[in-house]
Amino acid sequence: MDETADTTKITENTFAKICGLCEEQKSKYCCPKCGVLYCSLGCYKSDKHLECSENFYRDWVNEELSSQNVDEESKRKMIEILKKMQNESNDNVDDLENDDHIDSDDYDEEDLHDRIKNLDINDADAIWSALTEDEKNEFEALISQGDVGSILPQWEPWWTKRTKSKLVTEVCDDELDKNVDTCPQLKNVQKLTSLTKIAPSTTVKFNIINILSSYAFIMRYFNGEIDPVEAIVHLLSICGNLESNANYDDPAIALEAVAQKCLQNELVQTDKLSTEVMKHDTYLILQGPNDDKKSFYCKAALSHLFEIFTEAKSALKHTKIAETKKKTEFSKKFPEQKIDHLPKLDVGKVKMSMKKIEYYLSFLESYSMEL
Repeated sequence: MDETADTTKITENTFAKICGLCEEQKSKYCCPKCGVLYCSLGCYKSDKHLECSENFYRDWVNEELSSQNVDEESKRKMIEILKKMQNESNDNVDDLENDDHIDSDDYDEEDLHDRIKNLDINDADAIWSALTEDEKNEFEALISQGDVGSILPQWEPWWTKRTKSKLVTEVCDDELDKNVDTCPQLKNVQKLTSLTKIAPSTTVKFNIINILSSYAFIMRYFNGEIDPVEAIVHLLSICGNLESNANYDDPAIALEAVAQKCLQNELVQTDKLSTEVMKHDTYLILQGPNDDKKSFYCKAALSHLFEIFTEAKSALKHTKIAETKKKTEFSKKFPEQKIDHLPKLDVGKVKMSMKKIEYYLSFLESYSMEL
């Protein structure tokens, strides 16, 4: 055997394993564009490799940009999912750099963050164009399998925040603690005592609890971001007081009525654990941000619900949706969601519910929710 030839092979194999960028560390990956061997993400993104790591993908994305608008809800959902995918991608990169047994194919695509960092994050089509085929397939699978909720950021209800009562009264009632800054704006209503001399029924407090628990469940069910019509249709399907004018003479019964409607509802897909969360949420709403403002969260929840009803009522007047927009690649795959599958929302019931909520808000201006 030719000793010189063997030495040459050994030398070539030795140098082939050294990072072609830092020329110090053992290489683990291979750039799919230029073929250079590299040892880490830091080297891949270094100045020596700038043309591959930035310009190539940036130019490719810019060529694919589309100026067409897409459904705002689909855009928002996609952006949230992509951000989650990006975080997972970054975690995977750290794992890869600690793994000595990685094929070069595992690093064929640039980190998602680098591909979208110079794009308009609100341009769904631009972001869609920047995804790899695997990422597009993963996104489509999540949508089709209904698994989007598993990776979306979990919404934190505003009513979970609570502080200790202050010893010194604030100058103005409007100067709320920072904890309630994110709460829905309270609706201005007259005190019930100024509207009527008739004492309210003893069932009013329990009926309010029935509504509050329905509201809390719906807000969690839609992860804090709701379509007014869809939300009201679902809420009426579980809220006996607003849907059928049911009255309750016990707080536990008012709560359990909502829980049972949730579990037996054809529209709502949930489980017993979620109904237990709903009951705890209702308790937190009744407790308020602190002992001095116990009714504040109740007022905020009913005020928000009144606003949702108002928006739903307005939406019912504009149910015809224009279909003339040119469809882009993204909007074709993920068209604007329709509510045709939902039961028809009765405008009359919407108006009656709004009047009832106003009455309950007036009640809270004159009476406490102490049970």
